[in-house]
Amino acid sequence: MVAMRTPEQTVRAYFDAVNARDYEALAALFADDAELRPVGSRARRGREDVAAYYPPLLAGFAESHDEPTRISVAGQVVTAEITFTGRTADGAPVTFDAVDVIDVDDDGRIARLSLWYDTRAVAKQVTGHQRH
Repeated sequence: MVAMRTPEQTVRAYFDAVNARDYEALAALFADDAELRPVGSRARRGREDVAAYYPPLLAGFAESHDEPTRISVAGQVVTAEITFTGRTADGAPVTFDAVDVIDVDDDGRIARLSLWYDTRAVAKQVTGHQRH
């Protein structure tokens, strides 16, 4: 019998999979009816739709790393403060802070994930354009 993951273990496995770009392991962490709510983008529903979000998002980065700097657990809800560091395909450095709020179901899978960060500041770094 496989031991059930705690909500924090599920979240740590999520970051491990994202950082490794292990999309199969990442998809397996989500519940069949999972919901992903990325700031500035449409919601995704269902494991397949959620899993499809990550490859094109990370394809724009030659390297990337999400470092959870603080994890807070309240029952089945985990809030993770993250520092993202990476380089675009063109070599431009990108660094920003984010917050993920993750609901983990009774089976140890991610039921709902909302991503929060300053999309405008990130876009400036990625594109190299400064808007006033």
